[in-house]
Amino acid sequence: LVAILPIALHCAQAQSLGKIDHELVDAVFHEICRLKIQQPNSVMRQAILETGWMRAPFLMKRQNLFGFKNSSYLSFNHWHDSVAFYKAWQDKYYKASEHKDYGSFLISIRYASAGYTDHLRQIQWTKPCPAQPSDALDPSLTIEATISTTGN
Repeated sequence: LVAILPIALHCAQAQSLGKIDHELVDAVFHEICRLKIQQPNSVMRQAILETGWMRAPFLMKRQNLFGFKNSSYLSFNHWHDSVAFYKAWQDKYYKASEHKDYGSFLISIRYASAGYTDHLRQIQWTKPCPAQPSDALDPSLTIEATISTTGN
């Protein structure tokens, strides 16, 4: 079982990280949509909160957009792999019919606290997923073999 431990940045910390790379932010959202991850805006808000708009060195040098952790933080070869790992994790644990909203799911599996979900709701991100061909997801792609663990 992989734990996800949020590394929420305080606003003052996030402001010191420099300019936001909007192309990278948009690319992450497009990948979330391409993989057909459920609740894409909520998931994007998680990536934004965890990484300070993709600028926090601690997780970005690990290509880990969501703070996935086992005994230590997981490192991925590319941020795409982190998004694919989220997709597999969500497919395994998230059943929309069992939760009133995505925030309650995150709380129920101990990814988040009520305060964390309040922060997610404050992030200004609401976009529709771009239209894509029906075969956008290639089920033959797996990222399990590309994951390695590193210390803090």
